[in-house]
Amino acid sequence: MNKYAPNEIEPKWQKYWEDNKLFEVTEDPSVKTQGREKFYGLIEFPYPSGAGLHVGHPRPFTAMDVICRKKRMEGKNVLFPIGFDAFGLPTENFAIKTGRQPAEVTAENISNFTRQLKMLGYSFAWDRVVDTTDPKYYKWTQWIFLQLFKHGLAYKKAMPINWCPSCKIGLANEEVVDGKCERCGTVAEKRNKEQWMLAITKYADKLLQGLENVDYIPQAKIQQQNWIGRSEGINFKHRVKDMNLEFEVYDSIPQTFLAQTFVIIAPEHPYVYEMVRGTEHEKKVMEFVEKIKKKKAGDKFDIDSDMEGIFTGRYSENYLGIGRDLPIWVASFALMDYGTGIVGCSVHDERDYKFAKMYNLPLHPVLFPKNKELAEKVRGTEIFYREPDGVLEEPIDFKGRKWNEVRQDVIEYIVNNNLGKRAVNYKLRDWVFSRQRYWGEPIPLVYCENCKNKKYHYVLVHGYYDPTNFAWLMWAKNELEKQGHTVDALDLPNYKTPNVNEQVDFLLDKVKIDENIVLVGHSMGGAVVMKLLEKINKKVAKVVFVDCFIRPEFVDRPRPDVEKSCDWKFDFKKLKKLSDEFIILADSSYGVINKGQDREMADLFNGKLIIANPIETHFRAKEEPEVLKQLENNGWISLPESELPLELPKVEKYEPTDTGESPLAHITDWINVACPACGSPARRETDTMPNWAGSSWYFLAYTMMKEKNGEYVWDRKKMDYWNPVNWYNGGMEHTVLHLLYSRFWNQFLYDIGVVPTSEPYKKRTSHGMILAADGEKMSKSRGNVINPDEMVEKFGTDAFRTYIMFMGPFDQAVAWDTNGVVGVRRFLEKVWTLQERVIASGAKQSQGIATSADANRLPRNDKLTTLLHQTIKKVTEDIEAMRFNTAISQLMILVNEMSKLEVLSLKSYGLCLQLLSPFAPHLCEEIWNKLGNKESISKSEWPKYDPELAKSDTFTLAIQINGKLRDTLELPADILEEEVIKQALELEKIKKWLEDKEPKKIIYIKGKLLSIVI
Repeated sequence: MNKYAPNEIEPKWQKYWEDNKLFEVTEDPSVKTQGREKFYGLIEFPYPSGAGLHVGHPRPFTAMDVICRKKRMEGKNVLFPIGFDAFGLPTENFAIKTGRQPAEVTAENISNFTRQLKMLGYSFAWDRVVDTTDPKYYKWTQWIFLQLFKHGLAYKKAMPINWCPSCKIGLANEEVVDGKCERCGTVAEKRNKEQWMLAITKYADKLLQGLENVDYIPQAKIQQQNWIGRSEGINFKHRVKDMNLEFEVYDSIPQTFLAQTFVIIAPEHPYVYEMVRGTEHEKKVMEFVEKIKKKKAGDKFDIDSDMEGIFTGRYSENYLGIGRDLPIWVASFALMDYGTGIVGCSVHDERDYKFAKMYNLPLHPVLFPKNKELAEKVRGTEIFYREPDGVLEEPIDFKGRKWNEVRQDVIEYIVNNNLGKRAVNYKLRDWVFSRQRYWGEPIPLVYCENCKNKKYHYVLVHGYYDPTNFAWLMWAKNELEKQGHTVDALDLPNYKTPNVNEQVDFLLDKVKIDENIVLVGHSMGGAVVMKLLEKINKKVAKVVFVDCFIRPEFVDRPRPDVEKSCDWKFDFKKLKKLSDEFIILADSSYGVINKGQDREMADLFNGKLIIANPIETHFRAKEEPEVLKQLENNGWISLPESELPLELPKVEKYEPTDTGESPLAHITDWINVACPACGSPARRETDTMPNWAGSSWYFLAYTMMKEKNGEYVWDRKKMDYWNPVNWYNGGMEHTVLHLLYSRFWNQFLYDIGVVPTSEPYKKRTSHGMILAADGEKMSKSRGNVINPDEMVEKFGTDAFRTYIMFMGPFDQAVAWDTNGVVGVRRFLEKVWTLQERVIASGAKQSQGIATSADANRLPRNDKLTTLLHQTIKKVTEDIEAMRFNTAISQLMILVNEMSKLEVLSLKSYGLCLQLLSPFAPHLCEEIWNKLGNKESISKSEWPKYDPELAKSDTFTLAIQINGKLRDTLELPADILEEEVIKQALELEKIKKWLEDKEPKKIIYIKGKLLSIVI
């Protein structure tokens, strides 16, 4: 028999798999896959760095490959794709350093990664490979961005951003860890800059609710829940004494609302200037504000150690009617983006307590410990106190009740007594999306000054029962007229018992409708707008529906007069041609209009659906900023979809600028274009997208149809077949970045009706990191990186794969040990040599295992039969539970038992190979083929165990010393633990490895494992 030679076997079978397209799959149920259940296994596609893979990278890839190989053998139609997340700073910085083009460096890196991944024998569907830097790919990244923009979820905002002075790039909140850039470790600064933002906060509740319906490991769910940080509290209304100024204060701990004795306001809050303007405090307060702003813009501001404040000279008058005026202070630790930016403060918040002591502010405790001595100290404000089992003294209705038991009751009390209203706050902030670098997807927008400044004629149409001055219409009229627009906001006739046709005629008599008209309908005003358009059959500039409906169906109560106002029949095919822009603005609470009509309207008009949070339900407030936002034109115009992809221009210099501008800002030939809307001179957006953009939808790209020319086609039939992903494995470090972002994008795409499910992944698991031999994280700078190429050359791919699955529990970090690869290589050699025993049994190789097993079975070996069925059961269950190390340990026990036999049945050996094949596919393919099987082992059927045959009066105990299998022992099933330990310690092999050392710890897992730690 030939010696085991992985360097010959492995390239041979890799070529066979590729030549025979063994792992390419089709989603068409009519072609071979009919009746087969699909399985979509996904890994986080790698960033192709110049250094290539180190031995830590393949751990999650190998795990999912093991799972997918098993699923194929179980009869599933398996998609296991691969791609490259190739935009990003490391490549760009390396290209700058070496004077090369990022595209050239990326292509080289991808080529090297591809070689390494193929070398490791993964069963990827290589025909579906994606590269985020391919314009054919990022055409769709840009398309998704345009949908976000059209639906009001992408907007530009001047704001303080996190800035990395080393990378010269803006950072999302999620990219700042402990105040430092997560990429390079440089302390992040604050800079004011206009940035593109994605309104992920509008999806906060959906992102939380979605977690209830998916199978994610608990840590992943908890991290996402904490990052979103939803809290329910109370908004209290305050009035500034001697001023016509009111504000709201968010309180996340309403149990102690009567303890509030002062108010703090964020330095950035516009009310600060309003309160001090023209007073003796103005100069000092505004100087303080500027000082704090500068501190926060630097890199040394700490919210606790840099705590300071200044009195505004103002008071909140008669707080809650209890006769207490609360002094209003500007405080460095008040955050503009938390709650309302103004906070009510009490002795029962640790920061508030510290601040009050610093400035000798009044304090009023209402929560006390049961310990009388301690309670007196709290009463005298000598110590800070807020414990869950503390007892309330105020309000009197809750006297004697525990703080942690009374929260909801206090909220009800506050609301029912009109002291405040329920409010929800989130820690989650909108996603800073633009980057001032070259190597990223261009943002497909242009800025047109002519479009921004164009003057329109607005016609605002009110709804049923109330006239124009009831809600926001007159306010919007005034705001638009200030900008130079013409606005009509007329009271319609008989608005309490409306006749829509009469109202249409009234408007046509009063207003000339032409292509410069913007029609705005609120509530039932939408029906008036639709009937008006039908009647005139003329194109208008824009149509905005504000919480409108196409059928008189309501949540709160029936409205017979509305039902009788018209026939409620509309020619939508005709209507949608009468403007190039339809906006459907819906109230997220759905307090009046039935949920679903908004989406239906958006589909019928091919319009932009924006789900907003109005000031009052059904947009009834006197001022509704969200409405005005949709009426105004900010000058940003989408590129037509036919012009996608907007490709990155090839440039010689792409270094970042200290001004914060993108390198693209200097390429005048590329920047200056004609506006796609009006033809006037316009400028392209020069910021690019972050590297998170391409990875937020790549799981969808794998399921899209790819044409021969490489173009992706958004084919719903194919996408519907594969999605959602059945099992996604990835790193815990991506839980609040990639995982949150991709869920947000998918939920949005689901809401606009272009993907089949709201959640992209049914199941999400994670893995522990492989550390260097010294227990440190592998990194080039530490010089402790181990290259898989070296391991494969020395030991073979199968030994490398099997070792990284055997080295420890998959979800835990573990240090690399090359000696462990040596041991696994010996195990595989033992599997190889078992061929001799099968051949000696007289089995006819030409018949193959599948057909010859029964005919050539040896006389029954009860012990091996039991062990074999136990192994089938354990390996099957362990792979599913990601207990790869114990699955391999069981296979080692089986192989050791087989090695004791002089002859071995072909069937037993074949079953062993099938169980081992997901881990060591090349070795098993070679032996499977040598034993006469014509098809790949991956096309054979996964073994099934017989529960009766798996039962045993004895069991084989695996004995480990310091995590390494050192011996096995056959024992009776009913043996006591003391006897197990005694017999194990008496074994010669165990004595040898103990070297007369006393075990520090012995762990016995009944019927399976004895673990000895020395």
